[in-house]
Amino acid sequence: MKGLVSVILIAAAWQAASLLGWLNPYLLPPPTKVLYAFKDAAQGGILFIYLAASLRRVLTGLALGFAAAVPLGVLAASRAGVRAYLLPVIELLRPVPPIAWIPLAILWFGIKGNGASNFITFIAAFFPLFLHTFSGVRHIEEIHLNAARTLGADRKMLLFDVAIPSALPFIVTGLRISLGFAWMSVIAAELIASTSGLGYMIEMNRSMMNIPNVMCGMITIGATGYLMNEAIVRVERRFSWKPGRQDK
Repeated sequence: MKGLVSVILIAAAWQAASLLGWLNPYLLPPPTKVLYAFKDAAQGGILFIYLAASLRRVLTGLALGFAAAVPLGVLAASRAGVRAYLLPVIELLRPVPPIAWIPLAILWFGIKGNGASNFITFIAAFFPLFLHTFSGVRHIEEIHLNAARTLGADRKMLLFDVAIPSALPFIVTGLRISLGFAWMSVIAAELIASTSGLGYMIEMNRSMMNIPNVMCGMITIGATGYLMNEAIVRVERRFSWKPGRQDK
């Protein structure tokens, strides 16, 4: 509720500044014009078509990143031999921004279809998830492992009943970070190498100097990302044994 009040206050200040002539309505249109843009785009259905395309790419990249990063993170954290070979490769590739992969993605997957965007989103999601999974497993309390061994736990039980549950808060944090990176990367990819999605919508309207529609696309990205993050937080509170502190 407090967050909603903040949004309303910002929108009111924005509208007031526009009415007083403090803002250039051509470069930064008032909220009323942006709302009209939302109404037109929603009624025509085009906003939901673009949103669905971007959302599909984000979810695909997150799913692929999760499927690859979590097992590799657990394996690297629990096996010294795997860690010695894998970590140098990870640290070599991790500093390369996902956007830098766009030229290669276009060459490999083409500009049509979802291949290039899915690949960029996968790259963006993989590294935060891997590092947080790795750190979570490596930072398991030794007393938990010793207690499990005392009770007769074998390697498999240590992994699935101790290591992964203990690392779950780290993994969820990595997933939330990956979500933000995935959205940033998929929009960048759509700006350059796509004919659909919110990024394409923003670029198309920018070329026509339709700034209200540009802001409509930007706000849609922010609102969708916010809702997805809230969903992840709720899942964490439901399944994690050590959820993050909740503000009163």
